[in-house]
Amino acid sequence: MSYFKQTSLIYECDCGVINYFDPFTFWNFKGKVKCAGCDAIYYMEIEEGQRTKGPDKADPPHDKLPGFAETKDWKAITDPDKVNPAPQARPDFQGKPIPIVRNVRGKLVSGRPLTPEELIGSRPRFIVEGKIRKNND
Repeated sequence: MSYFKQTSLIYECDCGVINYFDPFTFWNFKGKVKCAGCDAIYYMEIEEGQRTKGPDKADPPHDKLPGFAETKDWKAITDPDKVNPAPQARPDFQGKPIPIVRNVRGKLVSGRPLTPEELIGSRPRFIVEGKIRKNND
């Protein structure tokens, strides 16, 4: 077995399923993971994205599920009981923008839908004039 296979965030189980451990959630991890194919549980230690210990057979319950898994013939396993959903950047952002008028540094920005009356040409009026309307503070 190659050194890469022994230390990577990819584990090929005895059942033939390839389990991919998401680097964001498994970067520094010590615990039990569950195979997405045969439901076998393994203990692993991962430090800075490199597997340092395991996989060793372990007893239930498991701590985490793999981020993605596929069979040897490239068929993805998408059952939510077998793999974790993809991590989201922010839980409050689910495809709809959050209206803002100031950035984190306090500068004026146009981060919300504007009406034609709020524009001077193609630029927001409150940025050109350097002030924000009272109801947008």
